[in-house]
Amino acid sequence: MELKPVWLMQPIPYMGEELEGEWIFEPKVDGWRLQIIKTNGKIEFWGRRLEKNPNWTEKLNYLSEFLQHIPDNTILDAELYSEKGRRFIPSLFKKNPDVKPVIMVFDVIILNGEKVFMLPLKERKLLLENLHLKEPCYFMPYQKLTLNVKAHLMEEKKKGYEGIVLKMFHSPYEIGGDGPIASIFWRKVK
Repeated sequence: MELKPVWLMQPIPYMGEELEGEWIFEPKVDGWRLQIIKTNGKIEFWGRRLEKNPNWTEKLNYLSEFLQHIPDNTILDAELYSEKGRRFIPSLFKKNPDVKPVIMVFDVIILNGEKVFMLPLKERKLLLENLHLKEPCYFMPYQKLTLNVKAHLMEEKKKGYEGIVLKMFHSPYEIGGDGPIASIFWRKVK
């Protein structure tokens, strides 16, 4: 099986509408979207804008050693960041980066050749936690949405995040056929 990059699911803006069902929220990291693909023992790094062929594998190859333990035929959805913030991300593509990378992994699309994107987010999060990611890769923390959205947003902004992403806990991951899908299952709040 040879995996190719996919069109990643995108959040839509949250406009204050009432959310039905069970929702979680994650901090919104102001980084660059990254998909990590392990296929045939090789790890590839791709950006989200596939129309521009964002194959970052060669320049980010030094990160492969931290992901060797993930199963073959796996696609992870993540955010590439740096210890000093967004403006230092380009440095991560240099031969000798000036900063340390931070990769926040928040979803799994395919795992060990299985198309897990149709599973509810709740189950995908458990699969992701069981990967036991190694630094500089981290499992994106999440919490159940319990307070009003504005209170959670303020809480995360105090921690230095750009905002939050609300996610329906029982939703599938929607993959676009010829472009990204802006999904009602994910809502961004800044």
